[in-house]
Amino acid sequence: MLEPILEDQADQKIGFMETVGKLTESIKTIEEDFKTEFKDNPQKSFESFYDIMLKKKQYLLFFQSVIWFVSFVGLGYLVLVKILKIEITNLQEDLSFKMILTGVSNGFIVFLSVMIIGIIFQALGVDANPGVFPQKLFKELNGNSYLLAWAVYTVGIITGIVEELFFRGFLLKSFMDKGLAQEGLMIISIIFGWLHYGPGTTVAVPFLIAFVGMYFGYLYLKTKNLWVSMACHATYNTLGLLIAYFGVDGMTP
Repeated sequence: MLEPILEDQADQKIGFMETVGKLTESIKTIEEDFKTEFKDNPQKSFESFYDIMLKKKQYLLFFQSVIWFVSFVGLGYLVLVKILKIEITNLQEDLSFKMILTGVSNGFIVFLSVMIIGIIFQALGVDANPGVFPQKLFKELNGNSYLLAWAVYTVGIITGIVEELFFRGFLLKSFMDKGLAQEGLMIISIIFGWLHYGPGTTVAVPFLIAFVGMYFGYLYLKTKNLWVSMACHATYNTLGLLIAYFGVDGMTP
């Protein structure tokens, strides 16, 4: 739509101001078409967006991750620490090989548990679609080393660390400090599951993710060591990515 206008301007068939006017009008048309399409079929719009990111312009994944990280951590820190004055973990817990190994081994346990639940869901005919982005990511990961490297770094490790800082290091710790550890575990696990509900996600998935979040929280309550839940979370996320990379059918969480 825009190319003919630019060609006419380059050939001096139309003046500069006329070019600007035509471009503005065309952009408005594209914007209106996008708004209409998004309103009528938002899932299709998300699919198109993720197709561009995962297939054509994978470098955008990096910028998306940075924006997500700054927004999630920055806003959370501002609200919880600076405004609400909630004490958060100082990450002074024991960071040893034993603690990391405990987290990693528990990551395998929770991953296998989710796989078993997924098989049961499939046998019962329960639709457990994780959503548009995870589904497309798992598909594009098959044999794609570049995408795997990004996914392990961001979705696997960084996401595991950041989410544990927020949900267990910030929120659950505040409940623990008030003597409401069990209540906090239940409430935060539900929130954790609900926040993983996105475009294309079926209802069963937030319940399953809430169970996963409860396991992470249980580890933190039991060990009092956030490094353990971080290692567990990162291992759980990374295993799903590796399964998708190697193309093991029916095994992506």
